[in-house]
Amino acid sequence: MEVIIKNTKHHPSCPHGPCLMFERHSANGTKTGRKFYACSACRDRSVCSFFHWCDDEISSKKQEHWNDIIEASKPCFTHDECMSRLSSFKQLPSHERRYCKTCSLLIFPDETNHAKHEVVENITSEKLLQPSTLFSVLQDKKSEAQYFFADKTISFVISLLKKLNFTKVLSIGTPKIHEYLLSKQNEDLGLQSLFLDIDDRYMQFFEPGSFCHYNVFNNHFFEGKSSKKTMKQFLSENEGEKIAILLDPPFGGLVDAISYTLNTINKWWKAKNNTQSSEDIPILWFFPYFLEPRIIKSMPSMEMMDYKVDYANHKKFGSKSGSKGSPVRIFTNIEKSSFELPKKEGYKFCAKCQRWTSKENKHCNKCNKCTTNHGPTYKHCDSCNVCVKDSYTHCKIHNKCAPPMLNIKETEKQCNCSLPDSEGNTLKCYKCFGYGHRKNECPINSKSTKKRKQQKPIEAEHLKPSKAEKIKKKKVV
Repeated sequence: MEVIIKNTKHHPSCPHGPCLMFERHSANGTKTGRKFYACSACRDRSVCSFFHWCDDEISSKKQEHWNDIIEASKPCFTHDECMSRLSSFKQLPSHERRYCKTCSLLIFPDETNHAKHEVVENITSEKLLQPSTLFSVLQDKKSEAQYFFADKTISFVISLLKKLNFTKVLSIGTPKIHEYLLSKQNEDLGLQSLFLDIDDRYMQFFEPGSFCHYNVFNNHFFEGKSSKKTMKQFLSENEGEKIAILLDPPFGGLVDAISYTLNTINKWWKAKNNTQSSEDIPILWFFPYFLEPRIIKSMPSMEMMDYKVDYANHKKFGSKSGSKGSPVRIFTNIEKSSFELPKKEGYKFCAKCQRWTSKENKHCNKCNKCTTNHGPTYKHCDSCNVCVKDSYTHCKIHNKCAPPMLNIKETEKQCNCSLPDSEGNTLKCYKCFGYGHRKNECPINSKSTKKRKQQKPIEAEHLKPSKAEKIKKKKVV
C-alpha cells in the first residue's frame, strides 16, 4: 500500500476530514495501477470504513450517506459554544463542578441525566488547565491511541526550548507540553503555545486562540478558515520571536503524509516571515528509532538524537521498559551540537561527532561516528565495513550481517541472511525473525503441526454433539 501525496482539497471526506489517495501493490512489490480513497487517520476499517475507488464516481446516495455520518460525528457544541459553557462553569464553586467521562462533557448542577455515568467530582481550576487528567484515555492503536509524556521528558523538552531561545511552540499532538506551559503562566517561562490535536474534547477547555481541532495527516482544520488563520498568525515571528514545532503523532501513522504536512507548514512559515533562505522551521518530531529510514527518506534534513523519550502511561515506552529503555527518540533539524542532553541521565558529548550521545553509544573510529541506535553498544563488522547490533552474525554466503534465526535447532537452521525469492524480493519471517522464508513457511509452524499430529486424537465420547446432531435426534424421537 502506498499513499499518493498531493493536495486533498478535491478529495472526498470522512469524519476525519479529506481522505488520502492510496495505491495497491502486488505481493512482488509492483503497482496494480488502481488507486482508491481511504481515511487519513484510521488504519482500521472497523473504526472508519470509508473506501472508494478513484476511477469510480461517488453516487448521490453514497455522498448523502457519508454526509450524515460526518454530521453525526461532529461535537455536541461548537468551539465558541464550548467557551461560553466554560465561562459559566468557572463561576461555579469547585464542589459543584463535575465532568462526565462517559459523555466527555462538563456537567452543570441542573444537568441530572448522568446518574449512571462515570463522573469526576470537584473540578478545581488546576484540573481545568490539565484536562488530560480528566479524560478516559483513548487506546485504539489503529486510530487515536493516547500516550502522554512523563514528567521527566516534559522538563527536558521545556528546558531545551528555553536554552535554544524559543518563544513560541506549535504543539501538534503534545497535550502535556501545552498543559504544562498553561499551568506555569504565572512563572513567565517565556514560551507561548498553540495546541493542535484531533481530539475534540480539548475544545471544552482551551479557547480558539490556544487550541485548534486538527488532523495532521491531511492538514485539515475542522473549524475551517478561522482555525487555519489562527495557526498562520501564530507562525509569524515579530520582535525577536522564535518558533518551533513539537510533533508526537501516532507511531503507526503515515510518515509521508506527515512530512507533506510539515513541508506545507514550513512554506506558510516562510511566507509569513518573508524568509527566502534555505533555513527551515525548527522541528522536534517524537518517533521510534526503528522508523528512522522512513523519516530521513522523506525529510533528509532531519537527524535522530539519542534522547530516550519516556511516556507515563505506556509499558514499553516508559522508564520501566526494560534495560534498553524507551525506543522513542527525537528527530530534529536543529543543529546537533546545540541539542544538549542531560548529563545527570548519563548522556555525554562526543567531541569527534560534535553531538550529544547516550552512555552506551561509543564512538566507532572505523565508521567515524557514534553508531548505536538502541540497546547495547554496536560492534563493527570488518567484512560489511559497518557497525551492527551485537546479536547479529555475519553470513559468509551472502556477505552481510543479519539477526540469527530463533527457536530453531542447529540442524534445521538455514542461512540467516536475506534470501531473494524467485522474483528477486527479500524474504523475512516475522515469527522467528529469521530470513529466507515467510511467516507461513516458518519451520516453527511445521514443528508445531507435526507435534499436534503426534498427539492422541480425542475420544468421540468426550466430544459434545453438534447442533445438527441434536436436531436429528429430536426428529428420530
